[in-house]
Amino acid sequence: MTWTGAGSSSAQPQIPKFTTIGEDFGTFGDHASCRGAANLKMFAPRGKRGVVRVSLTSHGFTGDGSSWTTNPRCRVLLVINQTSGNSFMKQTPILAAFGRQAGQNVTRDIVTGSGLALVSVIPYTVGLPRVAQGNGTGAYVLVP
Repeated sequence: MTWTGAGSSSAQPQIPKFTTIGEDFGTFGDHASCRGAANLKMFAPRGKRGVVRVSLTSHGFTGDGSSWTTNPRCRVLLVINQTSGNSFMKQTPILAAFGRQAGQNVTRDIVTGSGLALVSVIPYTVGLPRVAQGNGTGAYVLVP
């Protein structure tokens, strides 16, 4: 079980949250057997009540063969699911492309409303049909 709360002196404090599966998850992408892992962080943007800033940071991706050597970018579809007082299982898709270098980041603001919300990120196949490619991760968050 992981308990994480605000308390750092960063420009964007993380939202108090409760998660039982951690903040990292693995996935694979659209070509050359590319695969990697990402980290989920959630923040409360200053001056925006009822908004969660979802930040996904790559740990670095890799692939196989000449196709990966030619194009070392792994496209992944990450879907943010939210359940709160404003919505039930609302989905926000993010098409991201991660390369070899760790630290690449994608960020989205989602409107949950103030109070308790369940926010999760699940990786899916890039093409159709949309099939989950792992469990992803998520947390209950207290949104200001």
